[in-house]
Amino acid sequence: MKISLDWLKEFVAVTAGPKELKTDLTNLGLGVESLAGAPSRITGQGEAGLPTEANPSAQVSGDTVFEIEVTTNRPDCLSHLGVAREVATLYRLPLKRPRIELKESPALTNGAVSIEITDPDLCARYCGRVVRNVEVKPSPAWLVRRLEAVGLRPINNVADVTNYVLMDLGHPLHAFDLARLRASKIIVRRARPGERLRTLDGVDRLLASENLVIADAERAVALAGVMGGEDTEISASTRAVLLESAWFDPVSIRRTAKSQGLHTEASHRFERGADIEMAPLALDRAAQLIADIAGGEILGGILDVYPAPRVRPEIPLGAGEIVRILGYDVPAGEVERILGSLGFRMVSRAASPTGREGLSSSPSGGRPGAWIVTPPSFRLDVAREVDLIEEIARHFGFDRLPSRLRVATRRIGEENLPVQAGRREKESAVSNLLAGLGFYEIYTSSMVDPEENARFTNRPPVVLGNPLSQEASVLRSTSVPSMLHALGWNLDRGRTDLRLYEAGKIYVAKPASAGRRESATKPGGLPDERRVLTLGMSGARRDASVHEPERALDFYDLKGGLEALIEAFEASRLGFAAEGCAYFEPGFAAKFLLDGQPLAIFGRLASRLAREYKFSRDVWLAEVDYDRLLELPLRARSFRPFSKFPAVKRDFSLLVPMGTPYERVAEALAGARDEEVQSFRPVERLPEGKIFPDHYSLLLRVTFQSATRTLTSEEIAGAGRRLVEGLAPLGVRLRS
Repeated sequence: MKISLDWLKEFVAVTAGPKELKTDLTNLGLGVESLAGAPSRITGQGEAGLPTEANPSAQVSGDTVFEIEVTTNRPDCLSHLGVAREVATLYRLPLKRPRIELKESPALTNGAVSIEITDPDLCARYCGRVVRNVEVKPSPAWLVRRLEAVGLRPINNVADVTNYVLMDLGHPLHAFDLARLRASKIIVRRARPGERLRTLDGVDRLLASENLVIADAERAVALAGVMGGEDTEISASTRAVLLESAWFDPVSIRRTAKSQGLHTEASHRFERGADIEMAPLALDRAAQLIADIAGGEILGGILDVYPAPRVRPEIPLGAGEIVRILGYDVPAGEVERILGSLGFRMVSRAASPTGREGLSSSPSGGRPGAWIVTPPSFRLDVAREVDLIEEIARHFGFDRLPSRLRVATRRIGEENLPVQAGRREKESAVSNLLAGLGFYEIYTSSMVDPEENARFTNRPPVVLGNPLSQEASVLRSTSVPSMLHALGWNLDRGRTDLRLYEAGKIYVAKPASAGRRESATKPGGLPDERRVLTLGMSGARRDASVHEPERALDFYDLKGGLEALIEAFEASRLGFAAEGCAYFEPGFAAKFLLDGQPLAIFGRLASRLAREYKFSRDVWLAEVDYDRLLELPLRARSFRPFSKFPAVKRDFSLLVPMGTPYERVAEALAGARDEEVQSFRPVERLPEGKIFPDHYSLLLRVTFQSATRTLTSEEIAGAGRRLVEGLAPLGVRLRS
């Protein structure tokens, strides 16, 4: 986006030099890629009666042009007004808006033309104005100079005005020759099968049924939001002009521009989201300029078709949340100045007209420094409290935020430590634990191939409206394919021993929108967004040496890692089930259950899939419901002194009925243990034998120890006997 400094000064009386302004704009997030001088033409008649434009000496340099990189979420800065708003806020200067004074005739616009919208989802607003008795001719020098400074080619005074307003206010306009519109009618509709349109670039285009067009009573006359048509273009014979100012759906415009191989200044803005409330203002501005430089009569009133006016959401903002995010207490007056200057409407929470006190989760509650904020219509990127805080930080200045050492405020031995641990602390604990287990964190794309996604889950993915490719056309509803690609990429490059994890998201489409392209801005279009912790392993746990052979990673390495992860939290009612899902090898998969629902599923990748992905070694995977895990409190760590009295270990050879998992045995042991039982663990498991059919043999090692005395043989025997008696309800007995 090219911004002329002279043009910018029409909106804000900036005194900063070009280099200083370049630095300040970049710090605001509007990266200035280059600075250049713009030629300024002196017009008039020379001594020989020739225009002075023909004289090279008439070129004088005075303006500076900034080439600004505007990110896709900031279409409001694709204009001089938008950049001026940022500059005015930064330098605490007033923003001057264009003065629009129209002299309208008694004749009305709605008597000269009619407008109909057949698809309001794709065209939410369409405004029209008529200017009659115009004289189409070359533009005056000041207008030519403005357009050339920002890289636009002058055409004629009417077309140049629409381009000027585009760069001035940021809203695309189009001018039709009203006399060439059949029945003086505008219809906004989708293209008909086989319909063709010759656009202003001279190309005869075959339109697709999904293309939105502007039509008259008989045929398409413009490709909506992209380019006009030759049949109704402004020419020297034009006397009546219909000005169009509309709002078109960004997804529709992007598809049309992409399918037709067109990218214009208009489509560039509509694709990113134009300001729907700017449409009538831009129209009036253009009508005023046309009347000034092309003569003519402005018909009374705007024909404004706006079926469903948009309402911007109210966002609660608390001073406490600002402090939490930025680590600095920005004064309330500065918060109000910044957001107010940027066009946000702010109401004290206590005085909110909706009476919505206490909406924010921020600590500020209803104290001073709590507001209800309504974003302006041109800031579609602001939808959450954190977005508002970002705006405050940008203009307050990141360099003004002090660097401070974070001081812990938790007291040693403080009660309810697990409850008070915040989500970020839990995430940090998970990262540290996995790093200690040898895992490396990765980040992968959420956009995947729908066919590959369907191999691993039946959860419906979210279909993207404008995919980059078929291989990235849906938002994943499982993270397994992403992990497999990460493992494969590393293995292909010689990294043989891998332990990777990703704390990412999956997106599950709602039943009404599954398999259908949905806009997240429409009610009901938002998917079910879930956080998933994915683990992937392959290779060796221990390399071969002269002392011992290689030890490959196996099921128990993955299970042990998950157990260590879950044990970092207070997870009561945790169960285990030896069952997996279709993409795991049978007999090598299991689940951890929390309150009977899967918390983690893990196992070895099925052999058929391993061959498809060309893995030469076993691959072990796990998916953890990260949201549920983080809901649990962190386990409190407490010190217990070692006993100074000796420990005694005893082995118990048990016969356990087939079908009784060790989990149930462990639960029974925990219920029957005395305080003298320090620990117990399985040492060996033997399969069913001929002597004891329908049973398997389990060798259990129990440690007995007291913190206050040396245990006697009778005490140890009694505690062991009570353990065995506690197993009797399961049919478990000592092997004779």
